[in-house]
Amino acid sequence: MVMRTSLIVDLQKFVQNIRKVKARIPEGVKLLAVVKADAYGHGAVALSNIAHEEGVDYFGVATAAEAIELREAGIRTPILLLGEPTDWERIKPVIYYDITLMVYSEEFLAELLKVSESYKKKVKVHLKVDTGMTRLGVKADDVVAFAKKILANPFLELEGVATHLADSDNEDVSYSKKQVEIFERVIFELSKEGIDIPIKHASNSAGIINPISPFFDMVRAGIDLYKGIMSFTAKVLYVREIEPGEHVGYCLTYKSEQKMRIAVISVGYADGYSRALSNKGRVLLHGVACPIVGNICMDMMMVAIPVDLEVKVGDDAVLIGSQDGEEITVNEIAQLIGTIEYEVMTSIGKRVARIYRS
Repeated sequence: MVMRTSLIVDLQKFVQNIRKVKARIPEGVKLLAVVKADAYGHGAVALSNIAHEEGVDYFGVATAAEAIELREAGIRTPILLLGEPTDWERIKPVIYYDITLMVYSEEFLAELLKVSESYKKKVKVHLKVDTGMTRLGVKADDVVAFAKKILANPFLELEGVATHLADSDNEDVSYSKKQVEIFERVIFELSKEGIDIPIKHASNSAGIINPISPFFDMVRAGIDLYKGIMSFTAKVLYVREIEPGEHVGYCLTYKSEQKMRIAVISVGYADGYSRALSNKGRVLLHGVACPIVGNICMDMMMVAIPVDLEVKVGDDAVLIGSQDGEEITVNEIAQLIGTIEYEVMTSIGKRVARIYRS
């Protein structure tokens, strides 16, 4: 079956990325692989199976549905739900599947206490501390009291305590160090109360690279695991010639100045290829960079092709990746549309077929 669009994932590069991260962290420090948002658009089940084989200790997800998908695919590695579920009905399957929960609000903790007691099943939790991200988490001064509420319930196990670094990709690590100092003070205050939590974690991908030490008991790697493993391609649908003065696409944003050739490519913004790349992005055809002309449509886009380049229906246009020595990176696309690599990766839609190559 010929795919109109394909996202090709290089599993060997993914394995290499895991090993590079593991080489950066001290022996004995656990590695949590963040596989939320379908492993940043690459396919969570497929990549989690590979990561498990590589000895990853934990997986991190954003929603209960993501966690359940991994369990139902047979993945038994510990899974941490990085935020409290908004639909508290999802607590029941989460408990059933032995998924670890991040907790930080009184309301959710109260609900969790009720459900875990009714199930008579022990639930592992990690306590989230806000040290300066100002997003989720218990304030540093309130952590001891919150931890005691967790420990008071025989159906909850306080396995971890975590914080999130807000500015760890900055060369100036002063803010991150301030956050780490607050986190260390929290850990000290807990220890004074006789509370020793087994898994303490703060560092994300940027915090591992910089590095923002100490790494504590576990690090959470996300974007670093996925760099350079993605190729995004689409088929040529149609090739045509146009005359000088003809407009191309919606809203007439491109007008030809001379006789030229156009290739229509089978990808659009519904596939996650941003409309913001209209008249500024490029694709590779037989290793030649061809500029996008006109507005990108929902399912198609047009590119200008050199008069001497042999292009036919069914040829592969490379949107991200390498072809005949030329390359378009995720970062290039992110720069063109004023965003970050994360958004480019996670925007690629479900109707783009995922293909895995070793």
